[in-house]
Amino acid sequence: MTQTKGVVYLAGPISSNLDGYQREFSIARELVRGAGYTTVDSTFLPLGLKENDYMRISLAVLEAADTVVALKGWTHSQGAQIEWAYAQRTGKRRLTLAQFCEENNILNAPEDTEVGKREKAG
Repeated sequence: MTQTKGVVYLAGPISSNLDGYQREFSIARELVRGAGYTTVDSTFLPLGLKENDYMRISLAVLEAADTVVALKGWTHSQGAQIEWAYAQRTGKRRLTLAQFCEENNILNAPEDTEVGKREKAG
């Protein structure tokens, strides 16, 4: 088993960003993994489940994490807000993606995914 610095749960808007969430989570996943962490999130879930089922499964996945990292737009996502509050209530560390990047010395921390996209292409 590979040792990592910890497990990070990625929280962000999915249902309100159906066209872009896979790309945004993928960029965040690369940044967090590049810093030496294991990532978990709920993007593996299929579309078409009930909202309460998404939440129940997401919170179970979040339980495996030490830290929650919130992606752009998380404050506009009811699910991500619940995940953030749950993390606070259960004593998990909480950071935005920009804070995580700054803390882990990842240069040019993406305030949005366009920055990450340009970095990748460069």
